[in-house]
Amino acid sequence: MTGHPRNGTPRGTAGVNIGDAISTVEPDALAIAETDGRQVTYGEFLRRIFEVQADLAARKIERGDHVAIIGLNSIDWLAAFYGVMRAGAVIIPISHKFPAPVLDYVLDNSDPSLILVDRDDRTTRRAVRLDVLGSEDREQPEAADVGWDDPALVLYTSGSTGRPKGVVRSHGSHAWILDQGERAADSGRRTILVAAPLYHMNGLATVQAALLHGDRVVLQPAFEARGFLRAIAEHRVTKTTGVPPMMALALREKDLLAELDLSSVTEHSLGSAPLTDDLIDDIEAAFPNSALSIGYGTTESGPVAFAPPDGRPTPKNSVGVAHPAVRIRLLDENGLIVVTDGADAGEAPAEAFGSLSISSPASFSRYLGGPASPVDEEGFYPTGDLFRRDAEGFYTFAGRVDDMFASGGENVHPAVVEQILLEHPDVREAAVVPVADEVKGAKPVAFVVICSEVSEQDLKEWTLERLEPYAHPRRVFFTDAMPLSGTNKVDKNALAERATALLGGGA
Repeated sequence: MTGHPRNGTPRGTAGVNIGDAISTVEPDALAIAETDGRQVTYGEFLRRIFEVQADLAARKIERGDHVAIIGLNSIDWLAAFYGVMRAGAVIIPISHKFPAPVLDYVLDNSDPSLILVDRDDRTTRRAVRLDVLGSEDREQPEAADVGWDDPALVLYTSGSTGRPKGVVRSHGSHAWILDQGERAADSGRRTILVAAPLYHMNGLATVQAALLHGDRVVLQPAFEARGFLRAIAEHRVTKTTGVPPMMALALREKDLLAELDLSSVTEHSLGSAPLTDDLIDDIEAAFPNSALSIGYGTTESGPVAFAPPDGRPTPKNSVGVAHPAVRIRLLDENGLIVVTDGADAGEAPAEAFGSLSISSPASFSRYLGGPASPVDEEGFYPTGDLFRRDAEGFYTFAGRVDDMFASGGENVHPAVVEQILLEHPDVREAAVVPVADEVKGAKPVAFVVICSEVSEQDLKEWTLERLEPYAHPRRVFFTDAMPLSGTNKVDKNALAERATALLGGGA
């Protein structure tokens, strides 16, 4: 890995062991501050990692063994995360929000030699508490000698469309991701608030990049809107990161927005879910001194796909242009290449639309225990996400391939319907889901959060005037807030179940 001038080179073998990818230049600098008051310097955090690694050795955890971890964001969670990988074992972060049957499946699938928990009630299986791990004084161990392809961690997908899949990621793939981040970083030290769960790529990759760079991480155990805003003010946070629904919830706390000094924030980095234009406007109004960047990545392909352009402003709601170190393709409905971009850039059409495939060194190795990898023979991973590319090379998220459904033989793209609803001045949030229909097979139903009075009929007529008749929502339900999944995205499965219950089988 390329070390930042302020960092030196990560100490792992040839810089590949990402359990060692932490800045060592300023051991007395504050590394992590929990919002409940606990904090550690870089030197203290490294010693804690060494203690964890020595404890693992005493427990006979060997290179390649699986170690599961279940718990809220904490310093102890992160020390275990790095300590396991530094030992050459494979860390498996698991969502503490998984229901019992899903948790049992994930533990069976991953077959860990050791389970680490922050509370005794996380699992009925035998586990070790994080707060006692590494408590004995032992000799400092060396980092395990690992290669590029050796597995470092397994991240489980959310399981929103079936059983979660264990995505095996190697030391080399993550080393490359961190190297790309360091190449793009300046020499400044940021204070970054992380409230997204560490078992998800969004929060985890942010922390890894920050600790390699020598930044200060402010860690919220779990997202809570008022605590999020108070942490910004108390810690003089300069950068926030997370998913859009988190920011939308925070911006509803009007009293705190008026009361707190949030002027320290200069950057918001959001991703993992689409933003609305209204949310972007609200962020800019609440944080006038900050810049907003929209990221994109998948658990399988990693967080490096797009980048800001050189010297050109990024259009509103765009993720940027193709990253020069990755290969990007857009494919049409028949799987034919519409455009090739990034490291493989060819002659691009004026505009393009299609499903995104990515090839880069950050790609995952395999799924744990199956299914077969969908990566094709050229190394492209099909993300299942739809994007538009404009004539200037800027990409904008346009929905999911598997969100599309047929209604009376016509294809309905929920993201398109949602965008039309969001263009109505009284609609702040919108989500469209299919429900079963005896005649059409499926029909679209919408849920909206409104900012002023509007009727269901008004919104149905609004969409009918702007969309094909088959695509308009047959019902529009009003809600105070969208349900969120374990990764703080809108939970469309929950909305579909709610819609079915509300309709009671009728139209």
